[in-house]
Amino acid sequence: MRGSSPLLTAALLLLLCTPARGDEELRYLELYNGVESEMVSGTRSPRPASQTAENITVVTAGEIEALNAHTLADILAGVTGIQLEMTRTPGTTVNLEVQGSGFNHVLVLVDNVPINTLSENFADVSGIPAQMIERVEIVKGAASSAWGNALGGVVNVITKSPDAERPFGGMVSGSWGTRETADLRAEASGSLDRLGYYVSGGKLRSDGLLPNNMVDQENFYGKLTYDLATRGSLTFTTSFVGGSSGVYRFSPVTGNHEFTRVLATLSANLRLTERLQFDAAVTASDLDADLVQRGPDGFGNLISSNVIADESRVGGSVKLSWLDDLQRVVAGVDYEHAQAEVVNPQILGDILDRDADRVGVYLTDTLTLGRFAVTPSARFDSTGSGGDHFSPSFGITYALTDNSVLRGYTARGYSLTSLNRSSSTEKVWTSQLGFESGDLPYLWVKGTLFRNDTWDVIAQTPTGIVEQRQLKRGFELEARTLPFLNTSLSAGYTFIRGTEGKHGPVLKGIPRHTANVGLRYQDPHDFRAELTGNYVNWNENRFGGRYGETIWNLHLRKEIHYWDTVSLELFLSVRNLLNGDQYLTGIYQNPGRWAEAGVRCDF
Repeated sequence: MRGSSPLLTAALLLLLCTPARGDEELRYLELYNGVESEMVSGTRSPRPASQTAENITVVTAGEIEALNAHTLADILAGVTGIQLEMTRTPGTTVNLEVQGSGFNHVLVLVDNVPINTLSENFADVSGIPAQMIERVEIVKGAASSAWGNALGGVVNVITKSPDAERPFGGMVSGSWGTRETADLRAEASGSLDRLGYYVSGGKLRSDGLLPNNMVDQENFYGKLTYDLATRGSLTFTTSFVGGSSGVYRFSPVTGNHEFTRVLATLSANLRLTERLQFDAAVTASDLDADLVQRGPDGFGNLISSNVIADESRVGGSVKLSWLDDLQRVVAGVDYEHAQAEVVNPQILGDILDRDADRVGVYLTDTLTLGRFAVTPSARFDSTGSGGDHFSPSFGITYALTDNSVLRGYTARGYSLTSLNRSSSTEKVWTSQLGFESGDLPYLWVKGTLFRNDTWDVIAQTPTGIVEQRQLKRGFELEARTLPFLNTSLSAGYTFIRGTEGKHGPVLKGIPRHTANVGLRYQDPHDFRAELTGNYVNWNENRFGGRYGETIWNLHLRKEIHYWDTVSLELFLSVRNLLNGDQYLTGIYQNPGRWAEAGVRCDF
């Protein structure tokens, strides 16, 4: 992995030279949801890290802001265990993998509403603007005992909440970069008595950092909260994202994509007693998409082919939680009516025209016995299109100290990779062993061994499309240091060995090595710099891919305070600093070096 050794040397020096720090800085090394932080909800049973058996990563608001992220794809790019294909112009289509899973194995949620398509179970993380995101919780490995259709994991997007401290505040920002790449944003937030509000909107556009890779995307998000006179609250959210982008140009063929996505939720939270809590929600989403391919026919005439999709989901959920020091019991029911129609006007008949009623019932219990916590969970799903599925899981943790934990987790999961086929259900057994600690001097570390045994996988092979059994075994390692001379270091590494069955040939296109490095500097005068590096060895040579280099991104920020409530921030990002190549196929090459600069005003 070229270019990484200097930072590895720097890491060793930092570990050797870092002096003792106070309690405030030591919180930087706490477990991801230490005593000062909010509990993680990606398992649907909020609990502290010392009782969380699943392999979970949380990306906080501060980390998101430091990346000058445009969309959710930018946020996920540096997370250990995650691989992104087709990382190109911001806002254009990206494939997401978790521990080498298929792109159609990962459930992505915004306000607990899936954004995965019904036709292919594809979640376009580049269509979720970063501005509205408070934090992201990633559950790696089967999460079907909580969420159902989640073979490879869950990406749970937690949106921003109203500012409870003042009646009005806001932000405006704008950036401009290579190939007229621009990102314009605004948001407003506040609370008036019991009513809170948060709204944001923006526009992302570019002439395209690569041929036929332009983007023109607009977004809006709104959230209203109302505190009831009794112990509880009501929340309404709505969002809109729409636009067009160039997907690829593989001369003489081009592909373009247009879409609009609307999401809405209405939810209630009621605390019935000190320990008993009731949650209910109604959700709805609608997706309209059009993929247009253009190219010559056999006679040299230019022709086009359209695939038009119209998908909708309407549903609701209820959840009852009993939370005390001994037990955390959560039971719930999910329902949705899903409908999809996919047509190609150039051919007769529908590609897909189907609906389904889906019902899921789940129960999870976290029992605390001294330093042990045991979490049995189970869910039953009637999918209406891909059969019925029972998804159990079992987790156990042992708290070595208040800030160190050992974990074990096993689960069965499934994914419905298409509403179009009754044979589209793919299944997995996930097994994990891990540890996490902030007790080492000046260092936080986390490690996980994983084994994902997947079967009934629809795979493209040189001999055609077949059903496979795939085994992916590997490990993750993560670490970060305390700041020294205002500088801190983070690093992550994932190794995956994927084979066809237990003893079959090695699977191509499964990322064998993934490495992430981050070097962050922040001085007392509000100047911040962050250098990140990402390397993926895709273990595939058939499609003109190149991945011998590390992609380095540099982010600089300077904040200027005018009054207590007004600040101005100047920022600059240089992406792919060393002009490296990092792509799986020649059709979807990554852009070369490009830069953008902007200004942000908070008031």
